[in-house]
Amino acid sequence: MNKSPHQLLHFFFVLLLVPVISIAAPLNLSNAPLYLGGNADPNIMFILDDSGSMQWEVLPDEEISQSIYHMFPTNQSMYGSSWYDVWSNSTYTSNQGGFEDDNIHNYRRRSSHNNKNYYDPTRRYRPWVTSENETWPDAITSCAYHNPADTSLGCRDLTVQNAGNANTSTDSYGRWRRRASGGGYSWSTGNYVDAQTGEAGFWPATYFVWSPGNVGCNNNADTRACYTKVEIRTGNTYQGSDARSDCASKPSCTYLEEIQNFANWYTYHRSRVLTSRAGIGRAFAQQAENMRVGFGAINKGASDIDGLNTSAIISGVRRFTSSDRDNFFQNLYEHPMPASNTPLRWALDRAGRYYSYDDNSGPWGQTPGSNNSAEHLQCRASYTILMTDGYWNSSTAGVAAARANNDGTDGPTITGPGTTSFTFEAESPFSDEHDDTLADVAMYYWKNDLRTDLGNKVPTSSINPAFWQHMVTFGVGLGVSGSIDPDTAFAAIDNDTIINWPDPTSSNAAKLDDVLHAGVNSRGGFFSASDPDSFAEQLSGVLSNIVDRTSSASSVALNSGSISSDSRVYQARFNSEGWTGQLLALPITGEGTLGSPIWDARDLIPAANDRIIITFDGSDGKPFIFDNLNDEQKSLLNNDEDLLKYLRGDQTQEISNEGTLRNRNSILGDIINSAPAFVGAPIQRYPDNWGEPNEDDLKLENSAPYSTFKTGIKNRQAIIYVGANDGMLHAFDAVTGAEVFAYVPQSIYDKLASLTDPNYTHKYFVDGSPTIVDAFINNQWRTVLVSGLGGGGQGVFALDVTNPGDFSNEATAANRVLWEFTDEYVNGSKNGKDLGFTYGQPSIVRLQTGDWAAVFSGGYNNTVDNNGDGNDSTDSSSGNAVLFIVRLADGEIIEVLDTGVGSEDTPNGLASPAAVDVDGDFIVDYIYAGDLLGNMWKFDLTSSKSEEWGVAYETGGNPQPLFRACFDNNCIPENIQPITTRPQVVRHPTSNGFLILFGTGKYLEVDDNNIDNQTTQTFYAIWDKREEDLTAFDRLDLVQQEIINQGTVTCTDEDGCILTPDLTGGTTRITSDTPITSTDWATKLGWYIDLIGPSTANNFGERQVSNSIIRNGKVIFTTLLPSDDPCDFGGSGWLMELDLASGARLQYSPFDTNDDGNFDRADYICIANCDLDADGNPDPDRVDVPASGKKSEVGIIPTPSIASEAGGQKEYKYTSGSSGQIEVTVENPGPGFEGRQSWRQLDFQFR
Repeated sequence: MNKSPHQLLHFFFVLLLVPVISIAAPLNLSNAPLYLGGNADPNIMFILDDSGSMQWEVLPDEEISQSIYHMFPTNQSMYGSSWYDVWSNSTYTSNQGGFEDDNIHNYRRRSSHNNKNYYDPTRRYRPWVTSENETWPDAITSCAYHNPADTSLGCRDLTVQNAGNANTSTDSYGRWRRRASGGGYSWSTGNYVDAQTGEAGFWPATYFVWSPGNVGCNNNADTRACYTKVEIRTGNTYQGSDARSDCASKPSCTYLEEIQNFANWYTYHRSRVLTSRAGIGRAFAQQAENMRVGFGAINKGASDIDGLNTSAIISGVRRFTSSDRDNFFQNLYEHPMPASNTPLRWALDRAGRYYSYDDNSGPWGQTPGSNNSAEHLQCRASYTILMTDGYWNSSTAGVAAARANNDGTDGPTITGPGTTSFTFEAESPFSDEHDDTLADVAMYYWKNDLRTDLGNKVPTSSINPAFWQHMVTFGVGLGVSGSIDPDTAFAAIDNDTIINWPDPTSSNAAKLDDVLHAGVNSRGGFFSASDPDSFAEQLSGVLSNIVDRTSSASSVALNSGSISSDSRVYQARFNSEGWTGQLLALPITGEGTLGSPIWDARDLIPAANDRIIITFDGSDGKPFIFDNLNDEQKSLLNNDEDLLKYLRGDQTQEISNEGTLRNRNSILGDIINSAPAFVGAPIQRYPDNWGEPNEDDLKLENSAPYSTFKTGIKNRQAIIYVGANDGMLHAFDAVTGAEVFAYVPQSIYDKLASLTDPNYTHKYFVDGSPTIVDAFINNQWRTVLVSGLGGGGQGVFALDVTNPGDFSNEATAANRVLWEFTDEYVNGSKNGKDLGFTYGQPSIVRLQTGDWAAVFSGGYNNTVDNNGDGNDSTDSSSGNAVLFIVRLADGEIIEVLDTGVGSEDTPNGLASPAAVDVDGDFIVDYIYAGDLLGNMWKFDLTSSKSEEWGVAYETGGNPQPLFRACFDNNCIPENIQPITTRPQVVRHPTSNGFLILFGTGKYLEVDDNNIDNQTTQTFYAIWDKREEDLTAFDRLDLVQQEIINQGTVTCTDEDGCILTPDLTGGTTRITSDTPITSTDWATKLGWYIDLIGPSTANNFGERQVSNSIIRNGKVIFTTLLPSDDPCDFGGSGWLMELDLASGARLQYSPFDTNDDGNFDRADYICIANCDLDADGNPDPDRVDVPASGKKSEVGIIPTPSIASEAGGQKEYKYTSGSSGQIEVTVENPGPGFEGRQSWRQLDFQFR
């Protein structure tokens, strides 16, 4: 039933760095990516503001009037050092506000409406946390300590009337500034009350609520009528808020709840330093161990720090674990606070000088504080977080060059990896006309290489192009702000907005702008917050930002195949410490480069009760609410509704909130192997007329023209779909980043409870890549999403995602769940027991029978006892590689096609299938798929009778593969080349049949990340002649191409581009160009190229494990090279581009080798006879050829996403590397460019 050949569709799909399986029984599936550990933990120096103002109990400074700094009697040694602003007689502090009812220092400054540091009844105040994120004890209401870090300083009874000489230590002093009889607050002694006398009695648990609706209120904060006085006394209830999770009947709170909250505020949050310590502690306690943290204070005097005599630094950086983690918290909570100035420039300069220290015990050593002589890493990033509550003054930078106008002068030219170089140019938003500023100090330690003796491999990002050793500064403000909006300032880095920085000496606000300017100059950040929750949340965001810059990336998707003003790249990322994920949207400029992220979906997930989350109960879709679950699902969640609420995003029961469940820095789980898929307007090219119906195929599509459907929803909401290992498939608005809905598959319920375990170790959940295609089901056109679980389980699920508006509430959203298929499926003689872990990506196809179907491989590890119950009735007994074809409408099996190859001891498995329509009728004819044993299979689906489908070729009644991949043409076990990617299928260039293109290798087993003793892998193109009976062939029947040169290229105007060989590294590859002529095709059945460099027996573990792409007559693929070097981010790889018909190098340069913006012969590379003669003329025998491969600069890379410049003169390849960065390669699309203009919007299309 072979049909005449027709131009085929090429399929595109990213199979990422899939987890570990061992080809033995049982398969050893890894629960974490193989390339972890390939990261250098960043250095973070946190510098605390220990100036005298940190002792104050009023915030912000603008709220301070008549030197009222405190709301309660204070102690001379309250914070372990000198007392701020002691009077000359050393008897009294500066003033406290009196407690008279009409005293403005009482009602105005004891209201959180004005004094952001005072008690706010709408907030829950929690105790500090330990280094392990466990809370300190609640404050004692009858003895609330003045300083929880030093209880010897005394306490205050908050439950009784206080006299000035009660509830204080003997060193507690103060003078109430009371209101004079004339209503003023003069400095006269008569207007003071000695706090040590009974005359100063007061009720301590008092606050004022801003009440603009009160009679007599004129909306003026100075007016007493605008406040309602509240004294916390027994027998009353109090108005809190829904955020008061400590109140059982929130927003109403009982006396005990309210007085406890007030006591926690008094002990842990009452002053600026207490609030800061609370927020800093909570932010750092949430961090994992993947950072090296130091501690400093702006007024710290000189001392020896790891062999360096320096100021401001109290403790050098240490890995954030064990006793070093404890020491950080001890320094944070116990560092004495002197009554000193605010020398921010001086302190930041000391941090920069510390990062310039090159001793083994310093910040670049493998074990700071020791003389570990291990090589200093070239890729370690360094940060300083500078915290302040006020305006800098006092000492300036100690290094003269740091005091210069550094942002107003260009920087030195610094060279990096390969031929990369960078020179800072003094322009907005960095430059100003002022010197000796904090911004100048930050710029000095950013634009200069702090370690010129190290190679420059620090990871870059869209905001920070610095690849050299430098310091990034984050400014953190407590209740202070300047005149320039931080968002505007940082956006100006990309949009060229002019920022006019004021002279910092001109005003206090300008000094705060200078802190912001320092963050901009060093590509760091800035925030200011006044309440403890926001302070902790935003500081956590800073730390997450730092860790995110060294996190790993998984994949990218594009919203368009051509560059326009609204083009975006969507990048999935994850952090292995805490296992959190991100989905970033980055704008593409007109030049194809990327701007800073527009949004991060991690930050845009709704509150737990506002999310739309659905699931499947075995029969129907259901809202993901505890009462909707079946009994088995409830049991798997330990019959605990709190676990389900946790999965929805409720964090109230986490350990950090005094619960028992695992802490999370963010709700979105890690995204590792699931490639994001963009879905906007329908893009299929189906006909309206599907031909004449017959008894086997009624052509039901004729009743509903596809064009009508396509037009009707062309403006639907664009969505990004991606799976995450938080147990959900997520749907995010592609414009705003907000989560639209999420789906929890039934197949993973047995593991969901583990996500709440404080000792959680990583597992996969929804780790497969979704396929989304328009299809005709239930007599109408719909858009259907089908996805496997990857290493998350043995299941496949389907959702109807035609109209995102259907997901506006959970009830209607649940109706869009179509089905789930698992290995427990049984229907008569057909069952799903041969289904393993569903690593492959499904295809959605139209069949000859008239059905629409999901086609997916049986995956890997199908013999495993997945339930762990000893019952193998749902487990494969054969271990064979099989192909499932199920009805798209309801998930019922149509056919299971068995290759007959595999065993229980050596379980086999198919990779993602490639479904092929050969005659342009939009109906599948053949399916190709490779397996773990190196077999490339062809399945014949050309019959209208499903029982006639099967493996296309047989020998002696047994299925026969089209080809078997074995190195050196010797198929002994150690030479088998596994196939784990989807093949590409194209029409043969000269004859009948097809070329099947695929690479070999696996990144699956534990030892696969080893560079030694690995089988050499290969990229093949084999000819399927469409014979009735297959004539077996092997590598000897193929034309061999080779990697003939590899090295580093240097280009000059005089010499052109010359390659210097480097077999273990290099940036460029040259391959052979052996042609395959028409004569050759008479005896040859394709071509191959081994992934091994010239003149070497070591293949360095290179393999091909991401799907290839066919575009404009060339095959494009990436390879993977594992590495245990932390600066290689788990490894690297090559972007290869070859002629698809012959495998030879291209006849033009795809790369702009000399980086001049043009594609011409100047991009060719000399590989022989490159020297010029005495007159400067080239050798007549000089050999210049195009490059065939380009080394990744961002670590391990998957299949690139591709977009074209308007007019098609350039194309841009976006590869998301294991370093977390995206590399943009500008390329020549080649002559006669006719590439697809809608790349990767949908992962499967067939014609």
